[in-house]
Parts: sequence; structure tokens; C-alpha cells
Amino acid sequence: MDLLAGVVGGLGLFIVGMWLLTENLKKLASRRLRHFAHRWTGNRFAALVWGTLGGGITQSMTALTFIVVSILRSRLTTMSGALAMILGGTIGVTGLVMIVTFDIKLAALYIIGVAGSVVATERLARYRAIAGSFLGGALIILGLILLKEAAAPLADEPWFREMVEETGHSLILAFVVAAALTFVVQSSGAVSVFGISLATVGIISVDQAIMTIYGSFIGSAAILTVLSANLTGRSRQVVMYLVILNSLVCAVVVPLLYAEIYFGVPSMKAVIEATGFDLPQRLALVYVILSVVPAPIMLAVLGPSTRILEKLWPESEIDELSRAQFIHGHATVDIETSLVLADLEQKRAFKMQLRYFELVREGKDVRPLRDASRTLMTEIEEFVTELQPLHPMQAVEDRNALLNRQKLLTWLADSVAVMCGALLDIGDRPELKQFRESMCEGVDSVFLALDHAMETDDETSWDIAKALSGDRGEIMRRLRGKYMEADLNLDKSDLLNVVLATNTAEDIFFLLSKLEEDFNPYPHVDRTLLRI
Repeated sequence: MDLLAGVVGGLGLFIVGMWLLTENLKKLASRRLRHFAHRWTGNRFAALVWGTLGGGITQSMTALTFIVVSILRSRLTTMSGALAMILGGTIGVTGLVMIVTFDIKLAALYIIGVAGSVVATERLARYRAIAGSFLGGALIILGLILLKEAAAPLADEPWFREMVEETGHSLILAFVVAAALTFVVQSSGAVSVFGISLATVGIISVDQAIMTIYGSFIGSAAILTVLSANLTGRSRQVVMYLVILNSLVCAVVVPLLYAEIYFGVPSMKAVIEATGFDLPQRLALVYVILSVVPAPIMLAVLGPSTRILEKLWPESEIDELSRAQFIHGHATVDIETSLVLADLEQKRAFKMQLRYFELVREGKDVRPLRDASRTLMTEIEEFVTELQPLHPMQAVEDRNALLNRQKLLTWLADSVAVMCGALLDIGDRPELKQFRESMCEGVDSVFLALDHAMETDDETSWDIAKALSGDRGEIMRRLRGKYMEADLNLDKSDLLNVVLATNTAEDIFFLLSKLEEDFNPYPHVDRTLLRI
């Protein structure tokens, strides 16, 4: 049990540390900081340096890859810049594996003590995100140290040695187990450190330890493939670039290791043994070499790599929708221009919601569009929020109005995604198909009317939009009652989706009425002549 506690506790600290680090880095990664980084990622070598720094800070290629995807979606870097950052990240994450092979437990504990005190002190709240990042990083190191220390007692356990002996010191098994563990833990570094520790105390051979490191690269590729299943276009290209890179590296080094073992062809083992380092540092150097050596080669062929990725995973309509078209890094220089551009982007974000109803008619998944909509909504909100510190005394009322409108748009986008998701999950019985079509066409017609009013901007169109939007609670209640009648004998899941769709539709009509009032340039026009 003591052995298991060391392993489980080490993994727990590692996972909590990763979460703390990631969450606090998100708070530090303001829109202005991302734009500052954008200035330095146009050049592939500068992007490589930024990626190395990012990998060194996050210590997780999974986390860094999706950060790069977010930056790419926001058009803050080019495709070549994103790929160069990925290459740099593979270099940056090697630092942790090398560091943990030394005795740095005391330093990690000091950091935990100081950073934890800052996080818990209210007077130092403005430094909480920075301290939280350091705390997360120190917990990651401490977790890996516990994993390393848990390996030593295993050397004294007969059952474990017998189990290893029964495997015949299989290199393939070491590769497969490492890949599986990496898939679960989501960190090739953690699995590599554990493998190095086992080899240091003599439980596994050096050859098995090297294969463990190789297997961790494939495990990392596997988890990235699964996590990126819903991504498309350029976002998918970035993730699959790292997957392909890891796979290519293993396709080269695994046969070379066998050639070195069975035919005496000097390769990885010969290189690390020539350094004269202690065993833990020699094995950690394997991890470093796998990440550092391919980087300049891949950096030289970024152009062809980009073209190949574009052919394999072409950009989709969803990718285009997720990127802002009007707001950009320099728009905040002039407050009047910034407000106009934000208004145009908000109208475009509203128009994006029409795509949900097309997906329902086509029977397609709404999740990619939901993710694209959230990305755009976040970008707009950050843009408008940033206007306050840049222009604190200018256009205060207009800026606040845009922020209030943005909240309505965000709530509306979430509500439409929920309703359309519920409509897609409803069964295919004739009465349910009719319900799906009625809900889809009814809500869509109101969106179209409001969208048409925004485009034409004439009083008649706004009259129609006003009449169509508003309270539809009574209609939704009658509709729910009809489909919840016992004689229809609907499945429980279908009933729940009917309730969810109608409840959300009520929220949508309410939000549409508020947006109609906000967008309408003729708020005082008498519309009592038009009744629907």
C-alpha cells in the first residue's frame, strides 16, 4: 500500500499542478499579451523561441498545443508561426525531465510555501495568478519527484522483480505500457521520469527505459488525436502536426535502437554513453535529443509541411466563422472606429446563429459551431473590455452599451446551441419530426426577421422584427403539453429533449426581444398597427 500511495500521490500532485498551472496561465494570457506575442511570431525563428518558452512554462505539450490552436483561431499568428511554436514547445518541455533527475525537492518545497502563501493572502490578490502558476509548476515537480522516489522501494519487492523477469525484459511491452500510461496521464514527461527512475534502481534495463521514453511519445500522439477529434481545418492541422512529428520520430528511433542492440550499429545509446553523465541524466538526455534534434530539420521544411497539412485537413466554414473579421489588434487606437468595428462584429456574431438551424435541417452535429461561436464571442468581449483602460474617459455610455449587448448575444448563442442540440437528439418518430421542424422553422423565422431588419435598417422591417420577437411562454407551454400527453407514449429521453427545447426557446424569444430593442434605431416608433 505504501508503494501504491507514492505512485498515486505523485500522479495526483502532478495532475493538480498541471490544472493549477493551466488555469492561472489562462488568467495571465490577456488579449493584449497575445497581441504582443503576435508581433514576435511572424518570423519562424522567433516563433520557435516563443514556443520553447511556452513549453518550458506549461510543461505539457497537450496544453501548449491547444493554446497555440486558440492563438491561431484568433488570427494572432500564421500557420507557419503556429507550427514553429509547436516545435519550440517540444524543446521547452524537455527541461522538466532533465531537472527532475537532479535533487531539487528542497527548492520545490520553498516555492510551494511562498507561492501558497501569496495565493491565500487577500492583500496580495493581484499577484494570485502569477503565484498560482508558480505553485502549479512546483506541484508538478514535487509530483514527479514522488513518482521517482516511489520507484526505489519497488527494487526490494520480489513480486515486482518476478513480474519484470516474466516479461523477459521485453522492449515491445515497455513501449506499449509507456504509451498506455501516457494516454492516461496525458504527459510523456511524467511517464519518462518514472521509467528513468525504474532503470536507475535496476528494475528495468537501460534498453527498456529508452523504449519507455519512445512509447511515451506515441502515447502523447494518441491522446492528442482523441482530444482533437472535433477540431477541423487549421486547428486540426496544428494538432496533427505534432501527432505526425511524434510518430515520425518513433518510426526512426525504434528501428535504430534494435539495430544498435542486435547489430552493434552505434546510435542513441552510443551518444548518451559518450557524455559520461550519470545514468539518470543520460536517460533524460534521450528525451531531450528526441525533441531537439528534429526541430531544425522540421523548421527548414515548414512551407511544404503546411501545404501537406492543408491538403489533408482543409479549412472548413466553421474555422472561418470562429475568426473575427472586423476587430483586430490596432483597432483600439481610435475609440470611435473601435466602437463601429465592435458593432459590426456583434452583428456578424448574431448572423452566425442562423447556421445552427441549417445544421438541424441537415442532421449535423452543432458542437463545432458552438465552439466557433464561443471563440468569437470571447474575442469580442475581450476587445470591448480592453477599450476601458485604453480610453477610460471616452465614449463610456457607448462602450457599456456594447458590453451589455455582448452579454445578451453570448446568452443567446448558448441558448440556441442547447435548443438545437436537443432538437437533434430527439427521435425520428413522425410526431417528433414534426416537432423538430416546427421549432426549427419557427425560431429561425424570428432570427431571419431580425437579421433582415439589421441589414435593411428600415422601419417596416423593424416593425416585423418587433412583432415576431417577445414573450412566447404560453405557446411553448401548450406545445409542451401536447407532446407530454400519455397517449403519445414517448420515451423519457425524448420527453426531456422536448422540455429542454421548449424551455430554451422561451429564453431565446426573450433575448431576441431585448436585442431587438438594443439594435433598433427607431425605438419610439408606434407599432400597435401590426399584430401577430
